Amino acid sequence: MPNTPPAHDPRANLLDRLESAVLDLRQSDAWAAYLAAQARFHRYSPRNVMLITMQRPEATHVAGFGTWRQLGRRVRKGERAISILAPMVIEDADGERRVRGFRWVSVFDLAQTEGDELPGPVRTLEGDDPGRLLQVLGLVAQDHRLRIVEDGLAPGVNGELRWATSTIVLAPANSGLQKAKTVVHELGHFLLHRHEPDRARAEIEAEAVAFVVLASLGIDSSAYSAGYLSSWIGEYGDVGEAIERSCEAIRSASTTVLAGIERHVGESRIAPMVA
Repeated sequence: MPNTPPAHDPRANLLDRLESAVLDLRQSDAWAAYLAAQARFHRYSPRNVMLITMQRPEATHVAGFGTWRQLGRRVRKGERAISILAPMVIEDADGERRVRGFRWVSVFDLAQTEGDELPGPVRTLEGDDPGRLLQVLGLVAQDHRLRIVEDGLAPGVNGELRWATSTIVLAPANSGLQKAKTVVHELGHFLLHRHEPDRARAEIEAEAVAFVVLASLGIDSSAYSAGYLSSWIGEYGDVGEAIERSCEAIRSASTTVLAGIERHVGESRIAPMVA
């Protein structure tokens, strides 16, 4: 793989490990269940995307009553529907289907429903903050004039980087280990993606940075990282190519974050390394 670290670098094979974890997941029953669930969500026209955004900007997955029932969920009583336009399709005498017009239909966002968890490839990490790593990462963030806060985020969102306020926001309910991984992910965005227009590439690189940094500290985040990368890597198709094209960026950002951790561990005598 071009641009990989020298063979003596203990981080040299981490991206290979990450690629293997992604490939293993994509051959699993969990991935098949995830794809089956995703197939139930329609791809909406630009006009309907605009309508959804106007009515519920924070929406993630929207569907009608029937689809939610098939997925084991139900719309909560009193929730306000999102109105979109659905085509009215008719079949003519020659058997050809054509759109006769449009009608208003009601859909609801995932956050407006309750019931079974949707199948997904991502498992949130469980466990305490290892060796006060989160505290050290707070100091690393300060080095880059970033502050870390906890606040409510949209369902399924573990963190976000708010460029305008130089803030990393974490979901309060997550474990200490998940929060630490999320901070590294957002630091990856900060170091690499201020002007990156390709969202899929940005997410692949940021999560790979999180995996490499934690793995270098003896922490395995593949239970989360493999699924997260899988959900974005479809934009490129081939797992190896997606990681290879970003190898140098991942290496550079990982090295920067690890150097910051090592510096602050030395200064504060906090040991985030785990056995």
